Amino acid sequence: MRPAAKRRQPFLILLVTLITIIALPIAKARAWGQEGHSIIAELAERRLDQDTLRKVKTLLGGVSMASVASWADDYRASHPESGGWHFVDIPFDQTAYDPMRDCKPEKGDCVIHAIARFRADVTDCSKSLTERGDALKFLIHFIGDVHQPLHAETRFAADGTDDQGGNKVIVTFFDQPNMKLHALWDTGLIMHTVYNWGAYVTRLQTGWLNGRDVSSLDGGTPIDWAVESHRYVALAYDIPANGVISQAYYDKALPVVDRQLAVAAIRLVRLLNETLHNADSCP
Repeated sequence: MRPAAKRRQPFLILLVTLITIIALPIAKARAWGQEGHSIIAELAERRLDQDTLRKVKTLLGGVSMASVASWADDYRASHPESGGWHFVDIPFDQTAYDPMRDCKPEKGDCVIHAIARFRADVTDCSKSLTERGDALKFLIHFIGDVHQPLHAETRFAADGTDDQGGNKVIVTFFDQPNMKLHALWDTGLIMHTVYNWGAYVTRLQTGWLNGRDVSSLDGGTPIDWAVESHRYVALAYDIPANGVISQAYYDKALPVVDRQLAVAAIRLVRLLNETLHNADSCP
């Protein structure tokens, strides 16, 4: 019996590995990639006031914000009911958010409601430290999500089917064929520019954010941020019929990616400072 069990072990390991590989694109189909979320979280952590940073560290068990920035994607892999929390489906051809149309309860509501819900949970002392820490992880992630333009829209066909935020649009990005348009905006543009997310943080610190007055950029509500992100979807979908992404497209898209990553971090800082700075510490 033991030898047979041992012979089965390599097969089982291979099977689990294959299942994991197959599942990953589904689990991460609608999010900034790990790189984008880490960039936003790291930029934000460097700008938090000291009292807020201390409370963040307590809630996260001492680890960095960047290290948990994609935790919500891992959570979704085993809790598919949370999938709707990552996006809001403002139709491509609309310019305003309609909660009855774009954030339906039967779809698990949307990122706008999720941000409000988990922001309240972070300081709810009736919840355990673990629950409040998880709420903070969700909040870090969802502030990033709402700033990815293809998280704030979907394009409907005449028969009523939608393209799931560009996930059904296939493009060729330089030497990478068969890439989803959504994946291009998740990670493709970022990784083509700077392969290491830490280096991308430095790039934004010394570039887009360097000397910039951000006081006019850190305001607004999650609804405002979603509508703002939606304004960039026409650019995102401005691809040729053959789906081949050109250098000109990249040159237009990259400044939008830079802005959205940086602005997401700035707004995450404001939200966390406002939420945690004057909040009573839970026992």
